[in-house]
Amino acid sequence: MIAATTTTTATTAVPRIIAAGAGRGAGLLIVVLLLGACTTSASRQQLDRMVADELPDDSPAAQRKVHTDLIRGMLRQKQYYAAVAHIEAQARASGTSEELRLLEAEARRRLGQHAAAQSIYRDLLRTRYAAEAYHGLGLINVESNLRTAVWQMQQAVQRKPTDTDMRNDLGYALMLAGQHGAALTQLATAVELEAGSGSAKARHNLIVLMIVTGDEGAVRKLASEAALSDTELAGLRRRAQDLRSRPAIPLAPAPAEG
Repeated sequence: MIAATTTTTATTAVPRIIAAGAGRGAGLLIVVLLLGACTTSASRQQLDRMVADELPDDSPAAQRKVHTDLIRGMLRQKQYYAAVAHIEAQARASGTSEELRLLEAEARRRLGQHAAAQSIYRDLLRTRYAAEAYHGLGLINVESNLRTAVWQMQQAVQRKPTDTDMRNDLGYALMLAGQHGAALTQLATAVELEAGSGSAKARHNLIVLMIVTGDEGAVRKLASEAALSDTELAGLRRRAQDLRSRPAIPLAPAPAEG
């Protein structure tokens, strides 16, 4: 009974000692000493959590992750020049990495620096970022070489079947090529994958496809589910009209390097 009372007192005293202004080293010493004194699993788990809270992760790997997250935020906010600058700074500070190279390719693609982006994407085709690299190459080629772009996006989807953006972009490329049946499969899958994400890109593209194929019942259903205004639906109809005038393109395997 006495031992249990002693352990409880020591355990609850730790926050007061640290909060009272003890240095980081002193606080850690107290926690370590108490870890040895604890006899219950619950007490040890509690103190483990306290150590983790008291000593934030400031390792080089954690700092790189913070910087990488910052760069991703810049890309989302379309700050592409700033993203490239931070990528260069991170490479100088701690060396480059496959992830950093991918972010650079994304930034340069969006800046229209296609040759530089393609070079990086090709270097990443044999890495764990192969799906993203094929996707990026497909996005670059979609206007100039649609057959190649479709093949590259298919490679991306094969590697990441649940990626909404990859499915959506492949579906749109197939729609551009006049391959409506194949486009329907990809866009319908993307719509279900993006459910709850707040994004409506795939649903809008699916509505365009339904307009192109003349399925007005599906158009009305999808437009209602998406709560589209008359103005928004009219815009999608204009997009569909442009697509109707495009000739169908027979697709065949494209060279692996794109």
